[in-house]
Amino acid sequence: MLLALALLVLVTSKGGDRRLFPTDPRNAVAIYLIDNGFHSDLAFPAATLTVGDDPVAVMSRRAGEKPWIVIGWGDEKFYTEEGLSAARAADALRALFMPGNSSVVRVEGLTAAPDKAYVASAVNRILVSPAGVAAMRRRIDASIAVSAAGAVQPLGMRQPDDPDAIFYRSVEHFSVLHLCNHWAAQVLHAGGLPVTPVLDTLPAGLKLDLHLRAGA
Repeated sequence: MLLALALLVLVTSKGGDRRLFPTDPRNAVAIYLIDNGFHSDLAFPAATLTVGDDPVAVMSRRAGEKPWIVIGWGDEKFYTEEGLSAARAADALRALFMPGNSSVVRVEGLTAAPDKAYVASAVNRILVSPAGVAAMRRRIDASIAVSAAGAVQPLGMRQPDDPDAIFYRSVEHFSVLHLCNHWAAQVLHAGGLPVTPVLDTLPAGLKLDLHLRAGA
């Protein structure tokens, strides 16, 4: 069993792009991986996302004039609801094991830097190149559903605990094989970082993966 798992880790691991990562610290952009216990978000300096007409830029500007933008992805129903109940636990199983689950991207402005807004154990600072950030933007853009006119599609719902967060429709499907943490890892991989999808299933595994393979 352990041998099979080790082989799976090796077979699915993806190398980084040395043209993008690591980068010269003097020219680096600091982004943050945020561990929410079972879910991972990514935080970017707003200035790196708000310029342009692509979906990421439009959504980031709608998040308000705040210095940081936090972006996450997840199952449409489970991610947008809150609370603990038997029905929600059953919905978690549906999200994990039913095929074709619709998904959303969540965008929120953050006033304080992530390392000030969250406890230290919940954040990982990662230095990426400006070209890496541009590649990460393109990967996020690829997740966003747009109308025939090219407009992003906000869902118009709010979470009581985070009323400023806005949800947008995504074109990707959520399942146990494509979780929120996998999505965060894919965005980081687009920015040049090496990743290991098997380890990246949980936030703790994703952090360990980045520590071991990217020194983050």
